[in-house]
This record gives sequence, structure tokens and C-alpha cells, in this order.
Amino acid sequence: MTRTYRLTVAALAVLGLWAGLAYQATRPEDASGYLRTALQVAASAHDAAATGALVGRQQLRGRLFDPVAATAYDDAVRAVAGAQKKLGSALAPDGASAALRDRLAPLVHATARELSRAATAADERTLRDAVAALDDTARRLDDLIEDNR
Repeated sequence: MTRTYRLTVAALAVLGLWAGLAYQATRPEDASGYLRTALQVAASAHDAAATGALVGRQQLRGRLFDPVAATAYDDAVRAVAGAQKKLGSALAPDGASAALRDRLAPLVHATARELSRAATAADERTLRDAVAALDDTARRLDDLIEDNR
């Protein structure tokens, strides 16, 4: 075998390896991978909603200082923002995955909205309404998680 032939074979092998790695890194998730991602998003949003509701209830009872509540709301908002980003970057590979996304996305959005409303509540009624909405959203997210395990 000539040296040129060996170099050509080696170069083609390296190119094939790079092409395989590029495909693995950029290929869309399959349905089971998407389900795993969606359940992680749902769990993060559930925990954020439950945290927001707990903080709000403690505020209503006068058992929490405002700076502590603000920090807790901020952490919950960051968690749900990360969940929104993760959900938005995942592509649904099939119709069932798209249906799950369509069921999950409004709940994640509602969690972010109600956390913001609770964090900025100027009166007790607004805070109480936000806490009730967060409790409802956490329950619905829990149902979604249980339905898809």
C-alpha cells in the first residue's frame, strides 16, 4: 500500500468519526427523551409553584419578613424561567409529545405569572388570589407528572 492511500483512508476515517459525533450532538430527542425533559420541566415548575404558595401563606400569616419572601420568590422565578427555557428549546418529536408540550406550557407560564403576582402583591387579597392560583397550578402539574410516569 502506498503512503497516499493510507493517508486517504485515515483522513476518511477521521471525517467519518467527526460526522458521527456531529450527528449525535445535533440529532433531535426521541419520544422517551422528550418525555424525560418534559417531566423535569414539570417537576421544576411544580416545585416553584409549591414554594411560591408556601411563601405566600407564610406572608399572609405574618410569619415571614419581606426580604426573605422576596428572596424565596426570586429563587422560584429563576427556577421556573429555567424550566421555560428548557421546554422551549426541546423539539417535540411526535404528536403525543406535542400534546404533552401543549398541556405543560400553559401551566409553566401560569406558574411564572402567579409567582410574579405574589411577589409584587400590594394587598392581602391579591396575595391570597395568587396563592390560590399557585396551589391550583401545583396540583395540576402534579397530576400531569403522575399521568406521564
